[in-house]
Amino acid sequence: MITITKIRYAIQAGCTILANSSFSTLSTRAVNIHLSKGMCVPFLNCYSCPTAIFSCPIGTLQHFMTLHAFPYYLVGFIFIIGLMIGRMACGWACPFGFIQDLMYKIKSQKYKIPYYYRYVKYVVLIVLVLILPYITGETWFSKFCPAGTLTAGIPWTIWNPVTREGHLLLPNGPGLEFIIGMIILIAFMIWFVFTKRPFCRVFCPMGAILSFFNRFSMIQLEVSKSCDGCNTCNTNCPVDLSVPIEANSGECIRCLECTKCEHVKVQYEWEKMQVEISEKEYLWMKRK
Repeated sequence: MITITKIRYAIQAGCTILANSSFSTLSTRAVNIHLSKGMCVPFLNCYSCPTAIFSCPIGTLQHFMTLHAFPYYLVGFIFIIGLMIGRMACGWACPFGFIQDLMYKIKSQKYKIPYYYRYVKYVVLIVLVLILPYITGETWFSKFCPAGTLTAGIPWTIWNPVTREGHLLLPNGPGLEFIIGMIILIAFMIWFVFTKRPFCRVFCPMGAILSFFNRFSMIQLEVSKSCDGCNTCNTNCPVDLSVPIEANSGECIRCLECTKCEHVKVQYEWEKMQVEISEKEYLWMKRK
C-alpha cells in the first residue's frame, strides 16, 4: 500500500541524489565547480561535499557575513520558498532530515525533547551563522556542522594521503576541527536513534529561518472542529508537536504525516484566495 510516508521517503531519497549527483568527482577526487553551485537548495547540503551540485544556504549566508555584504539573491530565494511552502523542504527534501527519519526507526527506548530546547536553533542562527562570521571572518557553523562533516569532511579526509598515514594533526591533515566535528556527528547520530529529528528541532539554523514563514505560507494545515482527540496526528508527527494546537507553528515541517487522521486537512491558501475573490465578484455583480 502506498502511504504518505513511503511517498515522502521516496522524494527525500530523490532530492538527496539530485542535489549530490556529480558522481564524476568520486573518480577525479577534485572539487567540482558546477555553474549550478551558484544556486542554493532550501536545505542543508554542504558546498564541499564531493558530489554536491548546489550550494548550502547556510554556508552561503555565512560567506556573505564574512564579506560584510548583503546576500540579496539568497534572501529573495528564501522568501520565495518560505512564502510558498514554509518548512516543507525540511520534511520532504532535506537529506539530513531523511537520515534522522531512518535512524529513528532503529528499535530502542525513545525519549522526547523538552519544549524549550527548540529555541536553541535561533541562538545558533544568530551567533554561529550571523554574528561570529561577521566579526571573525570565519564560517563557524560550517566548521562543525554534522551534515557537512558527514558528507564533506569524511570523504575528503579519507582521500587525504596524510590521513591514511595516521597523521591527523599535521598541517596537511584534517586537524582538530575535523576531530571535534566527528565527535559532534557521532553524538548526533546516537541521538537520532532515541529522539525524533533532534538536529532539526534543536540546532538547525535553516529550520530556524524557514520557521518564520510557516504561518504565512501558501500551504497550511487545518484541524477540524470535530476533532475527537484520537491522538493519531500527534503519534505520527516526526517532531512531536501537539498538532491540534501547533499545526501551523514554526516547528511544523509540513511532512503531512498528521493528515493520516481524517480530522487534519491541507489548506491551500490560493484556494481560499479564489473563494474570496469569487465572493467579491458575486457581490459586485449583485450590486450591478
